[in-house]
Amino acid sequence: MEEASVMMVGLNPERILQGLIQLQYQKIGNQRNFRTVSDYSMSNENDKVVRIILSYTDYIKRVVWSD
Repeated sequence: MEEASVMMVGLNPERILQGLIQLQYQKIGNQRNFRTVSDYSMSNENDKVVRIILSYTDYIKRVVWSD
């Protein structure tokens, strides 16, 4: 979150709107006002995300959903 990859605003409509307003003014491209998260600048980040999701699927089903 410190690298601006995620904003935790919760489910309160007012807080969601505040988050969207912040994103509206966030600069992008060469003018971005937050540095790119190093994990997201790798050439295989998509593969990493898939592996993470697959790795946690059974755990989430078992612990969260009691499957």
